[in-house]
Amino acid sequence: AVVSTQSTGGSDKEWSYDFKKVTIAATVVFLYVTLVPAALSGYLWWRKCSTELKFTESLSLYGYSLTVFIPASILLCINHEWMRWILVLVLIGTSGAVLTLTIWRLLAEEPRQLALLITAVLAALHVSLILLFKMYFFAQSSVEPAPTPTR
Repeated sequence: AVVSTQSTGGSDKEWSYDFKKVTIAATVVFLYVTLVPAALSGYLWWRKCSTELKFTESLSLYGYSLTVFIPASILLCINHEWMRWILVLVLIGTSGAVLTLTIWRLLAEEPRQLALLITAVLAALHVSLILLFKMYFFAQSSVEPAPTPTR
């Protein structure tokens, strides 16, 4: 009842849910958290960097950077679009800072331009993930009014 009231703004509109979106979200997060750290670790191994980043360490890095998504996903249920965008900006700042600052330090031995390029690509992927979630899963809800019974 609370979720229904919150998502419809307290009106008499009918609320519906879509479990397909849950499946899509889980798939996107799993692929992002698995493939991007694997590519980063593989690249650093291929370049024979002095800073070795094992796959489990990069997986942990990405996992920790995404922990802020849990409280943010609850707060994104607030039915005010301007508040959602503020939360998205905070989410980009906090989780993006954890990720990019750590990766920047790991790439200190690489040529500066290459380190900047890698960090920028990974930051762009991270921002894209956040914006995908905002636009697809937390878009302004367009709830249809409940049908009125006819006699």
